[in-house]
Amino acid sequence: MDVTVTEADYLKFIYRKQVEDGYKIGNKMVSDFFDVHPATTTEMLQKLDERGLLKYERYYGVKFTDYGVVIAKKLLRKHRLLEILLANFFKYDIEVACEEASKLDFYVSDNLVNSICRTYGHPKTCLHNRIIFRDKKCCGSKPTRVDKMK
Repeated sequence: MDVTVTEADYLKFIYRKQVEDGYKIGNKMVSDFFDVHPATTTEMLQKLDERGLLKYERYYGVKFTDYGVVIAKKLLRKHRLLEILLANFFKYDIEVACEEASKLDFYVSDNLVNSICRTYGHPKTCLHNRIIFRDKKCCGSKPTRVDKMK
């Protein structure tokens, strides 16, 4: 995966909001979320466009490229499986697990994430009931759903 930590954060946010939640993504929404100046957001969106991850059109927002979708799903898979590990093994509150996963997800290897996936029976959804994307290298038993902590 050839993206920076900041690029990864933008891709995860945009994927969640646009693809999963159905919002039209514009500069203001992204700037507000990251608490950065709109010009900073514009620069990042242009950079992601240049790198072939997004299509950015000023005043019209962004759309994912096929490559951008692959990278975003890979990042979100890592994040969501880390959430499960942190909540179930370390007994973190769901929101704290999410915050901590956000600090780690970029850095963990595919091998570690696949081990977490296998350990928890190949869950289909995370604790926030979002899809955990499949990895062809992580084969095994029938996927299961991980319920929210009580």
